[in-house]
Order: sequence, then C-alpha cells, then structure tokens
Amino acid sequence: MAPPIQSLPELGPWRDLRGSPQDVARWLFWVKLRDALDPDHPQRLAQLYPLWRAHHALATKQRRLMADEFRRWLGNTDDTLIAEAYRIGWRCHLEELLLGKLTPHNWQPYLEFAGNEHLEAALARGKGAILLFPHAGNFMLMHAVMGLRGYRYTQYAARGMAPPEVARAHADVFANNRWRREVRAAREANEDRLPIRFISLDTSVRELYRCLARNELVGIAFDGRIGQKWSRVPYLDRVATLNAGGWRLAAATGAAIVPTFLECPEGAPNLCRFEEPIFGDEPDDLRLRFLVGAVEPWLRAHPAHYGVWLAHCRERAAVDDHPLFIDYAPDDRWRKWG
Repeated sequence: MAPPIQSLPELGPWRDLRGSPQDVARWLFWVKLRDALDPDHPQRLAQLYPLWRAHHALATKQRRLMADEFRRWLGNTDDTLIAEAYRIGWRCHLEELLLGKLTPHNWQPYLEFAGNEHLEAALARGKGAILLFPHAGNFMLMHAVMGLRGYRYTQYAARGMAPPEVARAHADVFANNRWRREVRAAREANEDRLPIRFISLDTSVRELYRCLARNELVGIAFDGRIGQKWSRVPYLDRVATLNAGGWRLAAATGAAIVPTFLECPEGAPNLCRFEEPIFGDEPDDLRLRFLVGAVEPWLRAHPAHYGVWLAHCRERAAVDDHPLFIDYAPDDRWRKWG
C-alpha cells in the first residue's frame, strides 16, 4: 500500500501532494529496493546492473541535455559515450543503496584503492588533507569506505529538502511531496549510519578548520552547487562558476589537496584513485594545479563518468545565480561573481 499523503499547509497551494510517476519510481528505488539488497551477495546486485538500459531508454529529455553538454565540451555527441554514462550512473545508484549496510568486513567486493601512498604522504605533514573530487563515479561509496577503513572523515555536502522559497520558484525540479520526502529521509538515514560526518551550510566553516587541525580528512566535491561565494573560472574549455572553498581552505590551513577520482570499470570493482598531493599558500595557484594539472586530464580520459552530473546541472540551470556553466544561464545573475 502506498504511504498516506500528508498535508503541507506551510507550502501553499503550489504544492503537488500526489507526486509524479517519476517520484513514485524514485520512492520504489530508494526506499523499497534498498530493503531487498544484501551487500554480502555482490553477485546478486550485479544481476541488476544491466537494467541501466531501461533508465537510458526512458530518460529522453535528460539524454538530449547530456548530448548537448558533451557537444559543448568535447565537440561530439557519441551515443556510446551517453550509454556508458547511464551504465555508470545506474550502477553507482544501485551501490549507494548499500551504504547503511556496509561494514568493515563486506565492502571489499565493491571498491579498490590506488595511490594510498599519496594520501598517507598528505597526512604525514600533520595538517590534515582535503579530498577534492568531481561529481563523477561512485564518490558516495568512497565516503563510506574511508570511514570503514578507520579514517576520521568529514564530508561537506548538500542535505535535506530545498528551502520552501526555492521549491516554490522551481516546483518542476524541487516538488515537495511525500514520495520525495521519504526518499530524502531514507538516503540520509543510511548516510548517517556510516562512521563519518556530514556537514553543510548550516555548520560553521570553522569546523572544517578544526578537522584539519586534528590531521583528519575533509571531503569536498569542488563542482557542487552549495556555497556562498563563487568565482568565474575556465573549466573544460568553458567558463564555469565554482566555489573556491576547497583551494582557499587548503591555502589558509596548509592542508594538502589530494585529487581523488572514482572509476567505474565494467565487470570490476570501483577504483578510488588518490593522486599526488598539492599544497601551497596561493589559492589561484592551487586551483590551476588542481583543475588544469589533475582534474581536466582525468575527466578527458573518463568523460562518461561526468555525463550524469553535467546533465543534472543543466536541468537545474535556472535554480540559482551560479549555474555550473554560464553558456546556458537563463539570465545574467551570474555576472555578480567575478
């Protein structure tokens, strides 16, 4: 039986309490399917991987946006690249359903590591390390396993439902209904079972300074869309608005940036790759060495891993004044950021 619909009087008459078929499908996936999966049987989970083809077939609008994003970036809209992006995205979502069930004894079939010496070299300096990564591959699995491996790890991330004023202005993207609330609650409840911490904008940034002062790890997705200060920077041969918090934090604390990348090879465990640490006291220099020296080469070698995030950001281009890329901004609010 479907969950009863509850009223939301504070949200006003714009609300959609019934939800869309897509909302119901998300609820079935993130809430109900989660209960059926057992991380101790990875071969059973692998039997679901080929279902990415159904997601690919149904995501008509998103596929068009993804194709245009690849065209703007790479100059082509190769159908095999788009298909690979959906294979990766579907598998990452399936494996994310396991987060609250992973233990120090059962995560190994899902993730391997390379470059551990770079992580240890960063921590050996005694000033903490910032794992800076793009929204590409199974970064949620990486969060979980870092804690399960015994690292003290804090992830800076967006959590919760969109604020009512944002939801009202963009109801097509951020509809607030029972289905979506239960999905968000289930995802965050499983994240909270992990031996790591999540903090967001409602926590003072000083907490990140304290983590690094204790020689701990801080994780930040540099291309995330939360934050209060933005910069226009060259990125992937376009102009992006990025939150400079990662490299500014490194410059202010002396912590090393460890470029971190998640690869999702077909027929093999995910691979978390730590690259050589970057440190210094000039934010712009750190940004260039990180983006140009590490991130862009990796993304060009693994473009399909970025497809879902590119399409996700494109779908939300009108939500705020800092779209990922300004060439598809619906207005000129981005001009406020230098």
